Amino acid sequence: MIEATTPRQEKDQPEGKVEGETMYLKNSFEQDLKKAHAFHGHICTGIIFGTRIARIGLNHLGIEDPAENKDFIVFVEADRCIADAVSAVTGCTLGKRRLKWLDYGKMAATFVDMNSQKGIRIVTAASKQPTDDMDLVSFWSSIADEDLFRTEEVTVKLYQEDLPGKPSRKVTCAACGEAVMDGRDLLMNDRILCKACANGAYYLKR
Repeated sequence: MIEATTPRQEKDQPEGKVEGETMYLKNSFEQDLKKAHAFHGHICTGIIFGTRIARIGLNHLGIEDPAENKDFIVFVEADRCIADAVSAVTGCTLGKRRLKWLDYGKMAATFVDMNSQKGIRIVTAASKQPTDDMDLVSFWSSIADEDLFRTEEVTVKLYQEDLPGKPSRKVTCAACGEAVMDGRDLLMNDRILCKACANGAYYLKR
């Protein structure tokens, strides 16, 4: 278990410094929240949670400034506000292949060091909810990380075809003729097929 860091603790510390941390994050919570707000378009509970989850994950990996460290990958478990906040704070994006989306429907994220394949999974465990008239930032900032999130150290098997960089494999689907990258093709009856042709597409042709 890592030592929790909260916006509440940071208010009495110099900018970017959190009492009890073994290293300092470059940005303060307020700076990271502003970045997530600008990216997403508004403040909501998911943006606040995602910002704090990103900071816990970065701190666990010992990353002071994510702009200067490209050796980590983040898995998010919902295509909700949390994903935007985590992406904005860490700089990890789908296009850079350093943000991975898993359709679990959970307010959770896992931060993984690409070299060791070890990391931390952080999931929300909030037992309280703000009322409609409460300021969200103030409400959630009054709750310490250890009371708001559950963390667990994990190992994630990373495969070459999932890592950043040029495509490790590129083939042509025998049925539709479209290119398939990064080992997402399937071999069926001795034919290389894309997943849409092998299992059915999410769309219907008109």
